[in-house]
Amino acid sequence: EVPDAKSPPATAASPAKASAPAPGFKRMEIVEASDSEDEPPAKPKASSPAAKDTEPFPDLKVEHSKSGVESAKNQANALFSKGSLDEAVRWFSKGLWLVESKKVKDAPSDLHSILHSNRAFAYIKLKKWAEAEEDCSKALGVNSKNTKATYRRAMARFELGKFEGAK
Repeated sequence: EVPDAKSPPATAASPAKASAPAPGFKRMEIVEASDSEDEPPAKPKASSPAAKDTEPFPDLKVEHSKSGVESAKNQANALFSKGSLDEAVRWFSKGLWLVESKKVKDAPSDLHSILHSNRAFAYIKLKKWAEAEEDCSKALGVNSKNTKATYRRAMARFELGKFEGAK
């Protein structure tokens, strides 16, 4: 048990004293869902309900049409091929925002699923396993026959230590 900051100092006989921090250090309680240390701080996702109306990446100009979403996907794929993974994620995210915010209503479900699956692959290359798993699950929610999403989700789950779910 961690002693309260307002409680009197522990005595030598107290078991809490044995685990007291070294001089110059403070005891901190760390609360996190994952034990991975290389995850960036959580940011609001463009696909979250609260952020759907706010256009992500206003610097990326994409036509609000089915062909615009296709163009965003193609641009992202080209950036991915060149190794510009973070930029590819931005373009995939922009295409997804157009579909999920209903700015583009006639985008086929296959395209929606592919955008999630491809962004997941970029996340895998960036070692962002939780984001990759989430995107793959969304891709499979839209199109359960997306084989690449199934494979990529298994890869992400394996890296996250979710061995049962990786099958």
